[in-house]
Amino acid sequence: MTGSITMRGFLAAAMFCCAAASHAAPEPIVIGQSLPLTGPGFPVANRVLAGARAHVERVNASGGILGRPVELVTLDDGGDPGRVAANLRTLVRKHNAQLIANCLGERACGEAAQATRELRVPLVGPMSGAAALRAPDVRHVFSLRPDDAREAEALARQLGSIGVSKVAVLADDSEPARTAALVAALQRSGQQVSRVTADARLESIERAFQDAAKTAPQALIMNLGNEVLDALGRLPASAYDSVPSTVATLSTSGLTQLTRLFRNRLVGYTSVVPNPEVARLPIVRELERDADAYIGPEALTFEGLESYLNLRVCTEALRRAGPRADGQRLGEAMESLGALDLGGFKLSFSRERHQASDHVEIGMRARDGRLLR
Repeated sequence: MTGSITMRGFLAAAMFCCAAASHAAPEPIVIGQSLPLTGPGFPVANRVLAGARAHVERVNASGGILGRPVELVTLDDGGDPGRVAANLRTLVRKHNAQLIANCLGERACGEAAQATRELRVPLVGPMSGAAALRAPDVRHVFSLRPDDAREAEALARQLGSIGVSKVAVLADDSEPARTAALVAALQRSGQQVSRVTADARLESIERAFQDAAKTAPQALIMNLGNEVLDALGRLPASAYDSVPSTVATLSTSGLTQLTRLFRNRLVGYTSVVPNPEVARLPIVRELERDADAYIGPEALTFEGLESYLNLRVCTEALRRAGPRADGQRLGEAMESLGALDLGGFKLSFSRERHQASDHVEIGMRARDGRLLR
């Protein structure tokens, strides 16, 4: 009798385990990203992460992709490009990330492009316009923003249209190719350009402001990384006295932060996505909806919207790649996206076109902080 009861118990337990296994949660689809979650880049990373999470939460609330939830795994690189490659290897080999999204800046995205090539997974939405990411042999990188040259030309034209003909360019060493593209575009447009450099020391930035002032520029054009942007916020108010009344910048991962720092100056900037504060495109309304539902206001920024768009493309490619997606199938799915309208923000992918957007907007913020356009 005991043996019979034991056998019945064993069979019941086995049947229970089989039933439980059959109802186990499906394996998630993992999207990975490496961001500076600590250090001076955290405010930027927080906005990027918020935009990404806003979309992932919406996808999961709607049933996931092909019945599987999406998991966004983010590792901290502390703003050190040298840590990016190691993070991406961990994401792919340990967390089974199927693609990588949202690197920040020229150096980090260069490392990400090299690592994802070796790992044979797509890199989607690098937040850099570096020409090296768009080389003909870089087949696994898919961008939603124009290259540095096109953006720099747009800024140079705008400055000329408002009568600015003499500028100083303030840069650090975070994005040398971008700085070179900016200076070249300004010179081609007929601007008289002087260059000054700075690092994250407060005295270095103050000296750069003073050196720029000696050339009597009509505008100060900045191309700065997160460390110097962070240091700008710690400068005494008197340090800004020598800054001209007009300040301009290319879109950067710290654009939101930069436009808040110079509230007593006219700030002109380029943006590669619509301004979420003023644009009434459906994509902005969708971001507002998902930010309100899941994340909060940090997603409603330039960086948050760019990240949200990048994740929208990632999940669309994952749907099209099917249940057996690997790096090759995902790359083919990205190329097959063709003309894609994301709520009024239009993209175009193909086998020959991995840079899906040439969109550049010019924005201005008045001295009192109001948006003029």
